[in-house]
Amino acid sequence: MHIRLFDGKNREHLLPFVYLRPVADVFMGALTFRDRWKRLLADTVSTETVDHLVVNEVSKPDRCVLAALIPTADFVEAVQSLTPNQKLVCEDMVLAYHGELASNDPTLASYQSISIDQSAFTWIKHSWDIFLCNANALQYDIPLLSKDRLSNSISNTNLTIGDGSIFIGSQVNMEGITLNTTDGPIFIDDGATIMEGSLLRGPLYIGKNSVIKMGTKAYSNCSIGPSVKVGGEINNVVFFGNSNKGHDGFLGNAVIGEWCNIGAGTDASNLKNDYGLVRVWDYATGNFAKTDLQFCGLLMGDHSQCAIQTTFNTATVVGIGCNLFGHGFPRQFIPSFSRGGAQGFTENRLQKVLETAKAMKNRRGIDFTPIDRDRLEAIFQKTASYRN
Repeated sequence: MHIRLFDGKNREHLLPFVYLRPVADVFMGALTFRDRWKRLLADTVSTETVDHLVVNEVSKPDRCVLAALIPTADFVEAVQSLTPNQKLVCEDMVLAYHGELASNDPTLASYQSISIDQSAFTWIKHSWDIFLCNANALQYDIPLLSKDRLSNSISNTNLTIGDGSIFIGSQVNMEGITLNTTDGPIFIDDGATIMEGSLLRGPLYIGKNSVIKMGTKAYSNCSIGPSVKVGGEINNVVFFGNSNKGHDGFLGNAVIGEWCNIGAGTDASNLKNDYGLVRVWDYATGNFAKTDLQFCGLLMGDHSQCAIQTTFNTATVVGIGCNLFGHGFPRQFIPSFSRGGAQGFTENRLQKVLETAKAMKNRRGIDFTPIDRDRLEAIFQKTASYRN
């Protein structure tokens, strides 16, 4: 089956994490939405997204599904059961349909509606939902990844606590650590290195070839994507992949995009001093949105860096291509391609961002492609108004 995942009308609420990727390629739990559907149902998955991210499809889809959903088994079955010219809806929102139409095609209104209850899926509506719903995603993805696979054994130098499942992939280097599954499972993927003295508490996913530095404290509901370096203290944090937080410092209730670097000793508040509810920048409205969240830390877009001992206020949103430094707390919304800190910002030159992005990729043996350049250039132009 070929599934096409469409971004949907809520796409802008997921910025800055979808500036450089379709919604289908957002990572949370242990998988992207695209890879989750590949494992569940599809032979191939394509996307319907904004123009600068479009990749030509090789075949026509059998089903089209709203990308930002974590489905239950009932939802997957409902998608699979759709017949031509049927659509799956919840409170008039189209979640999936059988056909080749684009999701904004008016002809879709004539499709037969099949209703499904909202309990059959988790909808990732806002950027902060990526960490807020990460516990659900982990509990969903870890059994999916573990299915029909055998875990490697755990060396007796390691201490295990709890009766939950622990999956150890191939070529994992892990000695002298503590794994606590009292609150949920732990999955350590192929090629990961967990250095001695680390304390890991599930539910937790550590991605392929990632490195957990000595003495790291990883609390529940963390997802560490592929080739990430993590140190210090983290709690309910999602790292997309290829990012570094290799030293001491605290991150909690946070999302870090791809190709980011967090300087040594960086700390981000995730709770206001008055214990009140936080407001978070929402790109879709161009303003700070009221939320029901008491805990919210740093939301940092791709290709952004901060210097040693940077401090962030509760619920700070950083765009892509930023370079942050200096003493004090910078403001809580930092536009893409900004350079500076609490003392003020200037525009981070596009050429400098491109050079840094190329250098980071080359260090990992990955090419910086013309597509990478074109996408960064497109977002530089698109976000210019925020910097004026």
